[in-house]
Amino acid sequence: MSGTPELLYGQRAAASVAVNPAALDTAATETVVIENAEILYVLYEVPMQAALAALPVALHPSIPAIYGMTFVRARDAALGPFELAWCGIACRTGIKPRHFIQAAYSASATAREFFAARYGFACQEAAVSLRETFDRVRGTVVTGDAMLLDVAITDAIPLVGAGALIKYSPALNATRVNGQAALVQLEAAYDFKRVLRGRPGLAAFDGGGLGDAALRPTQPIAGSFAICDLHLMPARFQVDIATPAEAGGASRIQR
Repeated sequence: MSGTPELLYGQRAAASVAVNPAALDTAATETVVIENAEILYVLYEVPMQAALAALPVALHPSIPAIYGMTFVRARDAALGPFELAWCGIACRTGIKPRHFIQAAYSASATAREFFAARYGFACQEAAVSLRETFDRVRGTVVTGDAMLLDVAITDAIPLVGAGALIKYSPALNATRVNGQAALVQLEAAYDFKRVLRGRPGLAAFDGGGLGDAALRPTQPIAGSFAICDLHLMPARFQVDIATPAEAGGASRIQR
């Protein structure tokens, strides 16, 4: 067969994407290391049409459409103790896998300010909890009396040897870079110390509260928990909200 393959793009107009009004800190050059960070990472399928409607026109959807939920817990870090959660839709900038973030939460003002300035997260204040117990690893997000998210992995097994690592798709946030709206990704590296894979389960999911009622998780895909040294590096690249990376929309952040 011949012909040009058809590329699938998001359907959300760039002008309708909520952009974090806080400017990205382009002067940041240091790497912040969080030792023994705990990370819960859970993936679910969602309806493709809902994912396409939520993704900006510069991004490609994953196939199948995937929704990711990430929790990070730092017990003793340069930022102070914090727990942070974010949810997003799996996508690609060019060929690179990412997650376009729909919502992010933390009770720590220091963490909210750092992740907003460094990577464009529009973090809302909420009670975030990540806990490992004898039979599960559970993450929750609560605002007021409302349980927005309650997700866990069970029947977890440890991974050892060369396979004891997790591949995380970086978060992608809409923010302002040098006065212009752009998509900026989380730049991180991970030194894994302990890794578990388990069976994902959702006890509560408030799609509307998490930013989009149409994004309803259907089938579980994967769940993992890791303890690692988390290296948070300065953001390096930006992607135009309206222009795909393969059409010239990706560029290095000017400092």
